[in-house]
Amino acid sequence: MRKKLPCIMLIDDDIATNFYHRIILKDGGWADKIVEMKNGEAAMEYLQIPFDGTHPRPSLIFLDINMPRMNGWEFLEAYKELTTEQQAENIVVMLSTSANPDDFQRAEANPFIKEYRNKPLSEEILVELLERYWAKEIGL
Repeated sequence: MRKKLPCIMLIDDDIATNFYHRIILKDGGWADKIVEMKNGEAAMEYLQIPFDGTHPRPSLIFLDINMPRMNGWEFLEAYKELTTEQQAENIVVMLSTSANPDDFQRAEANPFIKEYRNKPLSEEILVELLERYWAKEIGL
């Protein structure tokens, strides 16, 4: 029987995008909890709270680039200052509509970004990521 990831975090200011991505995640039964953050600042606050059963650490973070208050690049600058414990188990996937090759190159050079994918998230992309990073843990 396939297991779920404990928590997947969506960091995107677009309500419609988060709604659609939540449907993909819920319909597939891929996570026990889905956390939505409207910007990098809110996500940083979440990641700095001690994790427990009601406040699980995200295993997978989908990060947009262009957001108010703290964009994806600013989030990554702040993310590198987190403790190892706060970063542990997080796989960051940049999920963007940006066609700018500079964004892709910048993402490739960032050690915290494991993948750069174009929006929208699809079941195929999600399964590919889960197979690559958690096949044994969730039974794929």
